[in-house]
This record gives sequence, C-alpha cells and structure tokens, in this order.
Amino acid sequence: MSTVIPSAKVIDLFSGRERKTQDHPKVMRLAPELDGFEVLYSNEHGHPKIGQELFSVSILFWALLDDGSFAGMIPWFDELIICSDLNCPNRGFFQGYYDPGLDQTMPQVPEHKCIELICAADYFDFEDDDTVFVVQELLDTCGSHAVFTADNFDNFSMTEVFSWRLYSDGTVQAMMVDVAQVERWPVLIGDDCLVACDEAEDFANFFQYRVAINIKELDEDTMAVLDQLKSDS
Repeated sequence: MSTVIPSAKVIDLFSGRERKTQDHPKVMRLAPELDGFEVLYSNEHGHPKIGQELFSVSILFWALLDDGSFAGMIPWFDELIICSDLNCPNRGFFQGYYDPGLDQTMPQVPEHKCIELICAADYFDFEDDDTVFVVQELLDTCGSHAVFTADNFDNFSMTEVFSWRLYSDGTVQAMMVDVAQVERWPVLIGDDCLVACDEAEDFANFFQYRVAINIKELDEDTMAVLDQLKSDS
C-alpha cells in the first residue's frame, strides 16, 4: 500500500518555498570530482549477477540537490544527468559509485563530498528569486567533447568542453571556446568568448573522453557504433 499522501507539500530545503512533487530535483551546488571516482552501470535491471558485465564512466561533478540529497553527475547523450537517473534500457541501469584507488564500490555519494557541498552551500547562500544568474562555473576535468552534425553524422565535428555553468534556476550548460571571439590567451572562466554548446543549431550530443579519443584515432569498433547511430536515426 502506498504511503504517499496526495495533499502533502514538498518544501524546497533552501528557499523554504513549496516545490511541486513532479518537478525534478534542482541542482543547488556542484563540486568537481578530482580523485577518479566513477559511476557503474549495466545493461540489465537489478543487482548485477556473477559474470554480468558492468561499465564505468568518470564522474564529472557531485551535486547537492534542493531536496537535500546528493548525486554524482555525468555528461550523457545531450545533457548533464544525475547518475541515478540511469534507469532505463536506452541509458543503462545505475549500479553505484566506484573508487578505483581503493577498488571499492559504494551505493551513495562519499561523505567527504557531501560535507564539502553542504559547507559551500552554507557559505555562498543566496536569496532565491526569479532572477537567473551564474552560481558557479567549473572547468571540465573529464575531457568531455561536444559533437556537432547537420547531416546525421555523415559529417561531424567535435569540440572540447571548456567549462560548465550552473545557473540559479538549476540549469547546467556546457561551454566551449569560440575561437573567433578570443581576445587573449589563455582563455579563462567567464571570458566572453565562451558560448553554450547546446545553443548551436547543429549540436548533437556529448562524447566521453575515451570515445572522443577513439574517434580521433579512427578506432574500428567506435566507428561501427557511429554507423549504428546513423541507421537508428
């Protein structure tokens, strides 16, 4: 029997305002992952069985959400997603986090990252209103690439993601360098030459670092996957 009370109100932990229960939790604060933690996922639902293949992706950020929970975040297809949202056949199924340094898996965000996020959110607290502004801009530390194509991958280009901007409404955008607008090198966070990847008309998706390198090296298996993308579109 369900224990959900239909009339119950969900209160935003930070603003104190009522939040609609159907809304996806909003990202309030990001912390970079700099120690090599990964997210594990599988192609099958449920706990992994002996011999079942698991896949790993480097975690880009840890996030504090407005419901008070924590999550890892990764670029996936055409957006930055919460790791636990990997819960469908087309995306894979979340199986936990992995610390390769200790060869240890864990179901939750490591405690030291939770503490870091809470302390930062307390220190940089701001009043929530209708004004949308940049809360944070963090460098991409995973070698993420944005992919652009106007003809269903018959021709495409890749550009390294320079940084990610978290806005006060919870939106997170990948930023790339527009070389034509560069006034000085090196490019720094906040420079005017940084433009949003997803605002380009031919933006398609993000590729992880390993995939991007394989494409640049014309790896046969990776190129076969690209051919499959064409046929599936």
